[in-house]
Amino acid sequence: MKSILIITNTIDLTVDYLIDKYSDQINFFRFNTDRFQDYNIQITYEDTIIEYVDKSSSLRLSKCDALYYRKISLPSLDDYPLQYQQMMQQEMMTVIDGIAETAGNLAITRPSIMRRADNKVVQLQVAKEVGFLLPTSLITNFDCAAEKFSTTNRAIIKPISFGRIVGSEKVGFIQTNMVKKKEKITGLSYSPAYFQSYQTKDYEIRLTIVNNQFFGVRIDSSDKVDWRKENAVLQYKKINIPTSIAEKCLYMMRRLKLTFAAFDFIVSRGEYIFLELNANGQWLWLENELNLGIADALIKNLCKDEKDE
Repeated sequence: MKSILIITNTIDLTVDYLIDKYSDQINFFRFNTDRFQDYNIQITYEDTIIEYVDKSSSLRLSKCDALYYRKISLPSLDDYPLQYQQMMQQEMMTVIDGIAETAGNLAITRPSIMRRADNKVVQLQVAKEVGFLLPTSLITNFDCAAEKFSTTNRAIIKPISFGRIVGSEKVGFIQTNMVKKKEKITGLSYSPAYFQSYQTKDYEIRLTIVNNQFFGVRIDSSDKVDWRKENAVLQYKKINIPTSIAEKCLYMMRRLKLTFAAFDFIVSRGEYIFLELNANGQWLWLENELNLGIADALIKNLCKDEKDE
């Protein structure tokens, strides 16, 4: 029976789903990083051992076959002096990253690979070299450049990274929004942003790829700017992806050393326009909507023998 380490957090429903579905076939060890204190971790030159404090389960990395690196968060450090909290977080992340970089022969996906692949500056360059059709884009911390771009184009603005805002009561997310023409753009000096020309769309595409398996979904949304908005009314439909687009996606994944990726496109007048790639994209909601088979593909990829690579 294969042994898979999943690094994630306690509220990751995707991991709940995988463990419930495949636990009779696979030995899963779940490392919830937001409960870092619930584990005893010992790293030596001989091996790395991760064990629950209550000793209910443990994992030796030398016996781990594969890694699934998911959604990372850290425990609250409010009980500790403020001047030490950043250092403590960095120490925890260094251990988590080290484990994720060395666990198993197979991985979806190492954090070092994921960080590069998810960088929008890198994506913009690679997508251009791959040959995707792209919106006119600007990443900048220069107010005047953003103002000029938004005057010249009907523009949208979105975060360069994940747009997560952590408050005392809840976590929020900044999503894609239209730039209002009459509002002056200020405050980018320390907070650069991603601007793109707004594209009219026939519909949107979420294409999830596991190794060389394609799971294409057409998304029709009542929100014409960002289908992920909370109040958007959505319809989903399985689709086949044109061969030319599929080949470009695989080429981009090879360039970024990915075996899993979620691509977002809009289709405008029949043409595919690349928006972004997410190296750790969510997929469970589409699995539930359309029974795509993404989970089976992920598990099959993580459990394959080295000789099959």
